[in-house]
Amino acid sequence: MNTLRIRNTRAHLPVSILITAVIAVFALLPLYWIFVTSLKVPGTEFRLPLEYWPAEVSFESYRQVLGEGFRVQRAILNSLFVSTTAMIGTLFLGSLAAYTMARLRFHYRFGSLLFIQAAGMIPPIIVIGPTFVLLKNLGLLGSLWAMVLPNMAYGVPLAALLMTGYLSGIPYSIEEAARIDGASWMRIFYSIVLPVAAPGLFSAGVLSFLGSWGEFMHAFTVSLGIRELQTVPVAVLSYSQAFELQWTWISAATVLAIIPVVALVVVFQRYVVSGLTGGAVEG
Repeated sequence: MNTLRIRNTRAHLPVSILITAVIAVFALLPLYWIFVTSLKVPGTEFRLPLEYWPAEVSFESYRQVLGEGFRVQRAILNSLFVSTTAMIGTLFLGSLAAYTMARLRFHYRFGSLLFIQAAGMIPPIIVIGPTFVLLKNLGLLGSLWAMVLPNMAYGVPLAALLMTGYLSGIPYSIEEAARIDGASWMRIFYSIVLPVAAPGLFSAGVLSFLGSWGEFMHAFTVSLGIRELQTVPVAVLSYSQAFELQWTWISAATVLAIIPVVALVVVFQRYVVSGLTGGAVEG
């Protein structure tokens, strides 16, 4: 039986490698083309035949987007603030909701989780009108907080789902021992449960951060055209409109905007994978 299993594994290995390579090329080829375009001399990106690597490498586009005319770094800082703040709020609310559904016994506990997930499945574009009116009444329009709070709400359902599966696998004995020692519920939650559930927190946090970083429609609406409030997706669109699709400049801005996301995924990749698999197995 073991010999047959080893043979099947060896037979499937080349196919798995081929499929993985095809998927990797499909996913990375657009990024490679954007990077190559950003290194071309402005105005040469439409030359034929196509250059798969620029004959003359130029960093002029990067100087342009980092200069006074663009200042893409301002949009990156705005996105960092919005995504990081929304991620912190999402983890706070999502972990409380997950702990409630994973540990407490009450009627409609499973239904509550389904209700939260159903709310999370509503496309944000459908509620952008009511959200705009609500933010206007709160006096938040034209501020970064008008992007933080909705992104926080969009991220809670997924964070609650991931954390519920992970917290359900933590033994009750850990909390019971702390309760015997006199620890309060909140002390147990913040000092014992959350550190043990760190991989699940990392997974939910990274996914929340990425979702906020790439959000466009809401950020475009509530920024009211104020350049100082633009996040990365909105800023790239404004560059393409203002400079009539100067693709080398747009590509350079896109590359600079991708760097923080790539760095985040590379640093926390191991924790994200362990958190996702842990929640799937233990839930």
